[in-house]
Amino acid sequence: MTRLIVLSALPLVAACHREPPTPAQSVVEKATVSVAAARRADSSVVQEVVGTVRPKLSASIAPSVAGTVKRLEVTLGSRVRAGDVLVRLRAGELDAKARQTSAVLDQAKIELARAKSLEQRGVISKSELDATTSRFRVAEASHGEARVMQGYTAIRAPFAGIVTAKLTEIGDQALPGRPLLVLEDPAALRLEASVPEVMTAGLRAGQKLAVRLDAVPDELEASVAEISPSAEASTRTVLVKLDLPEKPGLRAGMFGRVKLTTGERRALEVPAAALVSRGQIEMVFVAQADRAALRLVRSGRSRAGAVEILSGLDEAERVVVTHPSQLTDGQVIEVRQ
Repeated sequence: MTRLIVLSALPLVAACHREPPTPAQSVVEKATVSVAAARRADSSVVQEVVGTVRPKLSASIAPSVAGTVKRLEVTLGSRVRAGDVLVRLRAGELDAKARQTSAVLDQAKIELARAKSLEQRGVISKSELDATTSRFRVAEASHGEARVMQGYTAIRAPFAGIVTAKLTEIGDQALPGRPLLVLEDPAALRLEASVPEVMTAGLRAGQKLAVRLDAVPDELEASVAEISPSAEASTRTVLVKLDLPEKPGLRAGMFGRVKLTTGERRALEVPAAALVSRGQIEMVFVAQADRAALRLVRSGRSRAGAVEILSGLDEAERVVVTHPSQLTDGQVIEVRQ
Protein backbone atom coordinates (compact mmCIF):
# COMPACT_ATOMS: atom_id res chain seq x y z
CA MET A 1 0.00 0.00 0.00
CA THR A 2 2.80 2.42 0.83
CA ARG A 3 4.41 1.91 -2.62
CA LEU A 4 1.19 2.88 -4.43
CA ILE A 5 0.91 6.14 -2.49
CA VAL A 6 4.47 7.15 -3.42
CA LEU A 7 3.99 6.42 -7.14
CA SER A 8 0.75 8.36 -7.32
CA ALA A 9 2.41 11.41 -5.87
CA LEU A 10 5.12 11.58 -8.56
CA PRO A 11 2.97 13.32 -11.23
CA LEU A 12 2.11 16.05 -8.73
CA VAL A 13 5.79 16.68 -8.03
CA ALA A 14 6.61 16.78 -11.77
CA ALA A 15 3.80 19.25 -12.34
CA CYS A 16 5.20 21.54 -9.69
CA HIS A 17 8.63 21.60 -11.44
CA ARG A 18 7.39 22.10 -15.06
CA GLU A 19 9.48 24.51 -17.23
CA PRO A 20 7.98 27.97 -17.95
CA PRO A 21 6.56 28.43 -21.50
CA THR A 22 9.10 29.24 -24.23
CA PRO A 23 8.75 32.37 -26.43
CA ALA A 24 7.42 30.20 -29.28
CA GLN A 25 4.61 29.02 -26.96
CA SER A 26 3.65 32.52 -25.88
CA VAL A 27 0.73 34.40 -27.51
CA VAL A 28 1.65 36.24 -30.75
CA GLU A 29 0.85 39.94 -30.64
CA LYS A 30 -1.84 41.43 -32.86
CA ALA A 31 -0.51 42.90 -36.14
CA THR A 32 -1.86 45.93 -37.99
CA VAL A 33 -1.87 45.22 -41.72
CA SER A 34 -3.01 46.54 -45.10
CA VAL A 35 -4.94 44.31 -47.49
CA ALA A 36 -5.78 44.24 -51.19
CA ALA A 37 -8.44 42.25 -53.00
CA ALA A 38 -7.49 39.61 -55.53
CA ARG A 39 -8.90 40.72 -58.87
CA ARG A 40 -9.09 39.52 -62.42
CA ALA A 41 -7.35 41.51 -65.15
CA ASP A 42 -6.79 41.09 -68.86
CA SER A 43 -3.42 39.45 -69.45
CA SER A 44 -1.54 38.64 -72.63
CA VAL A 45 -0.60 35.03 -73.24
CA VAL A 46 3.14 35.16 -73.94
CA GLN A 47 5.30 32.26 -75.08
CA GLU A 48 9.06 32.17 -75.50
CA VAL A 49 10.87 30.76 -78.54
CA VAL A 50 14.60 30.04 -78.34
CA GLY A 51 17.07 31.32 -80.91
CA THR A 52 20.74 32.02 -81.60
CA VAL A 53 22.53 35.32 -82.11
CA ARG A 54 24.19 35.45 -85.52
CA PRO A 55 25.98 38.21 -87.47
CA LYS A 56 23.99 40.08 -90.06
CA LEU A 57 27.05 40.11 -92.33
CA SER A 58 29.09 36.93 -92.53
CA ALA A 59 31.29 35.70 -95.36
CA SER A 60 33.37 32.61 -96.02
CA ILE A 61 36.51 33.93 -97.70
CA ALA A 62 37.53 31.62 -100.54
CA PRO A 63 39.98 32.13 -103.45
CA SER A 64 38.89 32.61 -107.05
CA VAL A 65 42.04 30.92 -108.41
CA ALA A 66 44.10 27.89 -107.43
CA GLY A 67 47.43 28.32 -105.70
CA THR A 68 49.43 27.82 -102.53
CA VAL A 69 48.98 29.94 -99.38
CA LYS A 70 52.05 32.18 -99.39
CA ARG A 71 51.27 34.50 -96.47
CA LEU A 72 48.48 35.04 -93.94
CA GLU A 73 48.05 38.73 -93.16
CA VAL A 74 45.56 38.13 -90.31
CA THR A 75 45.05 35.84 -87.33
CA LEU A 76 41.97 34.65 -85.46
CA GLY A 77 40.22 37.69 -83.97
CA SER A 78 41.93 40.26 -86.23
CA ARG A 79 39.89 43.37 -87.03
CA VAL A 80 40.10 44.39 -90.69
CA ARG A 81 38.78 47.16 -92.90
CA ALA A 82 37.07 46.73 -96.24
CA GLY A 83 39.72 46.09 -98.90
CA ASP A 84 42.47 44.93 -96.54
CA VAL A 85 44.55 41.98 -97.80
CA LEU A 86 43.77 38.84 -95.82
CA VAL A 87 45.71 36.11 -97.65
CA ARG A 88 48.35 36.10 -100.39
CA LEU A 89 48.66 33.12 -102.72
CA ARG A 90 51.54 31.84 -104.83
CA ALA A 91 50.34 30.95 -108.33
CA GLY A 92 53.24 30.34 -110.71
CA GLU A 93 51.06 29.68 -113.75
CA LEU A 94 49.34 33.04 -113.40
CA ASP A 95 52.67 34.86 -113.05
CA ALA A 96 53.99 33.11 -116.16
CA LYS A 97 50.82 33.95 -118.08
CA ALA A 98 51.16 37.62 -117.13
CA ARG A 99 54.78 37.73 -118.35
CA GLN A 100 53.85 35.99 -121.58
CA THR A 101 50.99 38.36 -122.40
CA SER A 102 53.18 41.31 -121.48
CA ALA A 103 55.79 40.23 -124.06
CA VAL A 104 53.10 39.69 -126.72
CA LEU A 105 51.68 43.14 -125.98
CA ASP A 106 55.10 44.78 -126.30
CA GLN A 107 55.60 43.11 -129.69
CA ALA A 108 52.11 44.20 -130.81
CA LYS A 109 52.93 47.81 -129.85
CA ILE A 110 56.06 47.76 -132.01
CA GLU A 111 54.21 46.26 -134.98
CA LEU A 112 51.39 48.79 -134.65
CA ALA A 113 53.82 51.73 -134.60
CA ARG A 114 55.63 50.34 -137.71
CA ALA A 115 52.32 49.76 -139.52
CA LYS A 116 51.19 53.33 -138.88
CA SER A 117 54.46 54.68 -140.28
CA LEU A 118 54.23 52.49 -143.38
CA GLU A 119 50.60 53.37 -143.97
CA GLN A 120 51.39 57.09 -143.85
CA ARG A 121 54.08 56.57 -146.55
CA GLY A 122 51.69 54.50 -148.65
CA VAL A 123 53.69 51.32 -148.36
CA ILE A 124 50.79 49.26 -146.89
CA SER A 125 47.07 49.54 -147.30
CA LYS A 126 44.54 50.76 -144.75
CA SER A 127 43.23 47.22 -144.33
CA GLU A 128 46.68 45.94 -143.32
CA LEU A 129 46.89 48.73 -140.70
CA ASP A 130 43.45 47.74 -139.36
CA ALA A 131 44.59 44.11 -139.04
CA THR A 132 47.68 45.15 -137.10
CA THR A 133 45.56 47.39 -134.85
CA SER A 134 43.21 44.49 -134.16
CA ARG A 135 46.10 42.20 -133.17
CA PHE A 136 47.32 44.92 -130.75
CA ARG A 137 43.90 45.18 -129.12
CA VAL A 138 43.72 41.40 -128.68
CA ALA A 139 47.16 41.37 -127.08
CA GLU A 140 46.16 44.28 -124.82
CA ALA A 141 42.97 42.49 -123.69
CA SER A 142 44.85 39.22 -123.03
CA HIS A 143 47.40 41.02 -120.91
CA GLY A 144 44.64 42.81 -118.98
CA GLU A 145 42.93 39.49 -118.28
CA ALA A 146 46.21 37.97 -117.06
CA ARG A 147 46.77 40.95 -114.72
CA VAL A 148 43.27 40.60 -113.29
CA MET A 149 43.79 36.87 -112.65
CA GLN A 150 47.15 37.66 -111.06
CA GLY A 151 45.41 40.17 -108.76
CA TYR A 152 43.19 37.38 -107.42
CA THR A 153 46.22 35.98 -105.57
CA ALA A 154 45.75 38.82 -103.05
CA ILE A 155 42.48 37.96 -101.27
CA ARG A 156 40.85 41.06 -99.76
CA ALA A 157 38.14 41.71 -97.14
CA PRO A 158 34.74 42.46 -98.72
CA PHE A 159 33.66 44.48 -95.66
CA ALA A 160 34.98 45.64 -92.28
CA GLY A 161 34.76 42.99 -89.57
CA ILE A 162 36.51 40.39 -87.41
CA VAL A 163 38.12 37.13 -88.49
CA THR A 164 36.15 34.49 -86.56
CA ALA A 165 37.59 31.34 -88.15
CA LYS A 166 40.94 30.47 -89.74
CA LEU A 167 40.72 27.36 -91.88
CA THR A 168 44.16 27.32 -93.52
CA GLU A 169 47.88 27.65 -92.83
CA ILE A 170 50.89 28.77 -94.85
CA GLY A 171 51.75 26.16 -97.48
CA ASP A 172 48.23 24.76 -97.79
CA GLN A 173 46.76 24.24 -101.22
CA ALA A 174 44.08 26.82 -102.02
CA LEU A 175 41.30 25.84 -104.42
CA PRO A 176 38.50 27.98 -105.84
CA GLY A 177 35.43 27.87 -103.61
CA ARG A 178 37.17 26.25 -100.62
CA PRO A 179 36.96 28.66 -97.61
CA LEU A 180 40.19 29.90 -96.05
CA LEU A 181 38.73 32.32 -93.47
CA VAL A 182 35.38 33.39 -92.03
CA LEU A 183 34.76 37.12 -91.65
CA GLU A 184 31.88 38.58 -89.59
CA ASP A 185 30.68 42.08 -88.80
CA PRO A 186 30.16 42.26 -84.99
CA ALA A 187 28.42 45.63 -85.17
CA ALA A 188 25.29 44.19 -86.82
CA LEU A 189 23.82 41.18 -85.01
CA ARG A 190 20.46 39.47 -85.22
CA LEU A 191 18.58 36.71 -83.41
CA GLU A 192 17.48 33.82 -85.59
CA ALA A 193 14.64 31.73 -84.17
CA SER A 194 12.59 28.83 -85.54
CA VAL A 195 9.03 29.86 -84.64
CA PRO A 196 6.18 27.28 -84.67
CA GLU A 197 4.03 27.95 -87.71
CA VAL A 198 0.89 28.45 -85.57
CA MET A 199 2.57 31.42 -83.84
CA THR A 200 3.58 33.33 -86.98
CA ALA A 201 0.16 34.59 -88.05
CA GLY A 202 0.57 37.98 -86.36
CA LEU A 203 4.23 38.56 -87.22
CA ARG A 204 5.19 41.25 -89.71
CA ALA A 205 8.40 42.96 -90.83
CA GLY A 206 9.36 45.88 -88.61
CA GLN A 207 7.41 44.60 -85.60
CA LYS A 208 9.08 45.17 -82.21
CA LEU A 209 9.51 42.14 -79.95
CA ALA A 210 11.11 41.63 -76.55
CA VAL A 211 14.25 39.48 -76.52
CA ARG A 212 16.01 38.06 -73.48
CA LEU A 213 19.63 36.83 -73.54
CA ASP A 214 21.14 34.90 -70.64
CA ALA A 215 24.47 36.75 -70.97
CA VAL A 216 22.89 40.24 -71.08
CA PRO A 217 21.16 41.54 -67.91
CA ASP A 218 18.60 43.80 -69.58
CA GLU A 219 15.73 42.80 -71.85
CA LEU A 220 16.28 44.02 -75.41
CA GLU A 221 13.84 45.31 -78.00
CA ALA A 222 14.43 43.69 -81.39
CA SER A 223 12.86 44.40 -84.77
CA VAL A 224 11.60 41.68 -87.12
CA ALA A 225 13.83 41.90 -90.21
CA GLU A 226 12.97 38.78 -92.21
CA ILE A 227 10.31 36.06 -92.12
CA SER A 228 10.86 32.95 -94.21
CA PRO A 229 8.06 32.53 -96.79
CA SER A 230 8.02 28.75 -96.27
CA ALA A 231 7.94 26.45 -93.24
CA GLU A 232 10.36 23.64 -92.43
CA ALA A 233 8.42 20.46 -93.19
CA SER A 234 10.14 18.28 -90.57
CA THR A 235 9.73 20.69 -87.62
CA ARG A 236 6.72 22.76 -88.73
CA THR A 237 8.59 25.95 -87.91
CA VAL A 238 9.30 29.20 -89.76
CA LEU A 239 12.69 30.94 -89.61
CA VAL A 240 12.37 34.48 -88.25
CA LYS A 241 15.31 36.92 -88.08
CA LEU A 242 15.27 39.88 -85.69
CA ASP A 243 17.71 42.80 -85.77
CA LEU A 244 19.24 43.41 -82.32
CA PRO A 245 20.31 46.83 -80.98
CA GLU A 246 23.96 47.45 -80.17
CA LYS A 247 24.70 46.29 -76.62
CA PRO A 248 28.02 45.81 -74.77
CA GLY A 249 28.78 42.11 -74.29
CA LEU A 250 26.57 40.98 -77.15
CA ARG A 251 28.31 38.30 -79.24
CA ALA A 252 27.48 36.00 -82.10
CA GLY A 253 26.58 32.47 -81.01
CA MET A 254 24.79 33.51 -77.80
CA PHE A 255 21.57 31.78 -76.71
CA GLY A 256 18.43 33.92 -76.56
CA ARG A 257 14.65 33.86 -76.26
CA VAL A 258 12.09 35.96 -78.11
CA LYS A 259 8.72 36.65 -76.49
CA LEU A 260 5.65 36.22 -78.68
CA THR A 261 2.10 37.23 -77.69
CA THR A 262 -0.27 34.47 -78.77
CA GLY A 263 -3.57 35.62 -77.21
CA GLU A 264 -5.39 37.25 -74.29
CA ARG A 265 -6.91 35.86 -71.07
CA ARG A 266 -8.34 37.10 -67.76
CA ALA A 267 -5.99 36.16 -64.95
CA LEU A 268 -6.34 36.43 -61.17
CA GLU A 269 -3.75 38.87 -59.81
CA VAL A 270 -2.58 40.13 -56.43
CA PRO A 271 0.08 42.73 -55.53
CA ALA A 272 3.58 41.23 -55.72
CA ALA A 273 4.15 42.28 -52.08
CA ALA A 274 1.51 39.74 -50.93
CA LEU A 275 3.42 36.70 -52.20
CA VAL A 276 5.75 34.92 -49.76
CA SER A 277 8.27 32.39 -51.10
CA ARG A 278 10.01 29.90 -48.84
CA GLY A 279 12.12 27.59 -50.96
CA GLN A 280 9.77 25.95 -53.45
CA ILE A 281 6.67 26.86 -51.42
CA GLU A 282 4.62 29.94 -52.30
CA MET A 283 1.94 31.37 -49.99
CA VAL A 284 -0.23 34.37 -49.20
CA PHE A 285 -2.11 35.39 -46.04
CA VAL A 286 -5.83 36.03 -46.40
CA ALA A 287 -7.69 38.32 -43.99
CA GLN A 288 -10.59 36.34 -42.50
CA ALA A 289 -12.47 38.30 -39.85
CA ASP A 290 -9.71 39.25 -37.40
CA ARG A 291 -7.29 36.45 -38.32
CA ALA A 292 -4.58 35.88 -40.97
CA ALA A 293 -5.21 32.57 -42.76
CA LEU A 294 -2.30 31.02 -44.65
CA ARG A 295 -2.99 29.85 -48.22
CA LEU A 296 -0.61 27.83 -50.36
CA VAL A 297 -0.73 29.14 -53.92
CA ARG A 298 0.94 28.69 -57.30
CA SER A 299 2.08 31.86 -59.03
CA GLY A 300 2.48 32.69 -62.71
CA ARG A 301 3.92 35.66 -64.55
CA SER A 302 4.70 39.03 -62.94
CA ARG A 303 3.98 42.41 -64.45
CA ALA A 304 3.86 46.02 -63.23
CA GLY A 305 4.00 45.21 -59.51
CA ALA A 306 1.42 42.42 -59.70
CA VAL A 307 1.75 38.65 -59.81
CA GLU A 308 -0.58 36.15 -61.42
CA ILE A 309 -2.08 33.48 -59.12
CA LEU A 310 -2.83 30.24 -60.93
CA SER A 311 -4.34 28.28 -58.02
CA GLY A 312 -5.03 28.43 -54.26
CA LEU A 313 -6.95 31.72 -54.15
CA ASP A 314 -10.44 32.95 -55.07
CA GLU A 315 -11.44 36.24 -56.63
CA ALA A 316 -12.21 39.11 -54.21
CA GLU A 317 -10.43 37.47 -51.27
CA ARG A 318 -8.36 40.02 -49.36
CA VAL A 319 -4.64 39.31 -49.11
CA VAL A 320 -2.23 40.91 -46.65
CA VAL A 321 0.35 43.16 -48.35
CA THR A 322 2.10 44.56 -45.24
CA HIS A 323 5.12 42.38 -44.33
CA PRO A 324 3.25 39.08 -44.84
CA SER A 325 6.45 37.10 -44.26
CA GLN A 326 6.31 38.12 -40.58
CA LEU A 327 2.84 36.67 -40.01
CA THR A 328 1.84 33.25 -38.73
CA ASP A 329 -1.22 31.20 -39.60
CA GLY A 330 -4.14 32.23 -37.40
CA GLN A 331 -2.46 35.35 -36.02
CA VAL A 332 -4.80 38.11 -34.85
CA ILE A 333 -4.73 41.10 -37.21
CA GLU A 334 -6.24 44.53 -37.44
CA VAL A 335 -6.89 45.77 -40.97
CA ARG A 336 -5.71 49.33 -41.50
CA GLN A 337 -8.43 51.43 -43.10
